[in-house]
Amino acid sequence: MNYIQITDNQTLAGFCTTAATLLAVDTEFVRTRTFYAKPGLYQLYDGQKTALIDPLAVTDLSPLWRLLHDPARICLLHAGGEDLELFQHQSGALPARVHDTQLAAAFLGMGTQLGFAPLVERVLGVSLDKAHARTDWLARPLSAEQLRYAADDVIYLYPLYQRLWAQLEQRGLCSWFEQECEWAVRRRGISTEPALAYLDIKNAWLLDSRALGILQGLCQWRLEEARRRDLAVNFVVKEAHLFEVAMQAPDSLAELNRLGLDPMEIKRHGDTLLALVRQALARPESWPQPVRRLVDYPGYKAELKRIKAIVEQAGAAAGVPAELIASKRLIHQYLSWKWRLEEDTEVVPALLQGWRGELLSTRL
Repeated sequence: MNYIQITDNQTLAGFCTTAATLLAVDTEFVRTRTFYAKPGLYQLYDGQKTALIDPLAVTDLSPLWRLLHDPARICLLHAGGEDLELFQHQSGALPARVHDTQLAAAFLGMGTQLGFAPLVERVLGVSLDKAHARTDWLARPLSAEQLRYAADDVIYLYPLYQRLWAQLEQRGLCSWFEQECEWAVRRRGISTEPALAYLDIKNAWLLDSRALGILQGLCQWRLEEARRRDLAVNFVVKEAHLFEVAMQAPDSLAELNRLGLDPMEIKRHGDTLLALVRQALARPESWPQPVRRLVDYPGYKAELKRIKAIVEQAGAAAGVPAELIASKRLIHQYLSWKWRLEEDTEVVPALLQGWRGELLSTRL
């Protein structure tokens, strides 16, 4: 199947007049040192034509964004989390409707993390060449082989989705699948609050309130700095180094050096880190309470076992894999709501919402 390369605004605008309501979509990008992914190629297949859109050459991508934001169209993705983040950052919004073939495969019992190539081989019997998965998609020119690889990702996504959708229809799972896709898109639209970034630090539970107060200020600054400079957070200051600063509360550049921070971290940010430590120490009333792990709550093991048994029973009855219904993360979210938030009615956990709520709310 042929594809067209789009490198100018007029050709893009022409392609985006397609009347297709089903669009297979993929992206190729580079994300090494940056906070945000850098797009190298957008691929679309509307059932008749395949377009490879070069965002380094096209200066007006608004026709593409209008296409993806149109609620009359469904965007087909596979494991589309990073694609959604890219669309959100580049266009300012998420696609209106998304169907994800990785989620479709999960509902059909093929595993919750099945990759595109293995799924295509399993469902369509086609073996895709993944030799160009590590391509630098910002380099130019792209070879014919690289472009063919990129085109295949949407050319085969279209019939793959059609096969999976037919199986979902046969099993009466389309509504639940669509709910899950909507939930996945909403989740990607929620970004971390800088003031809560410290909760994502490994071993934060080991720190007392004083150290957590320091860590909170450090992590908030680092996240805001990373977004401002479009730099991966660990290229601002490494996580392990923030932890050491929070625990030791240094008051000089010499102390920062003794803690093992990189010389460049100290040169660029040493004064800022010390100022943040001083600010935190001057405001003890703002220090967070120590982080209490769920595993430390009385009855954690018994409750986890009870919930897993309920999920297994519900999944068997509905013909849906238990690991899709309730990952460990979702079970922890539920337990956090139950124990830490004391079943706050304004914050409902995922296990009690939508199709999961249908299966589990009365049982839990």
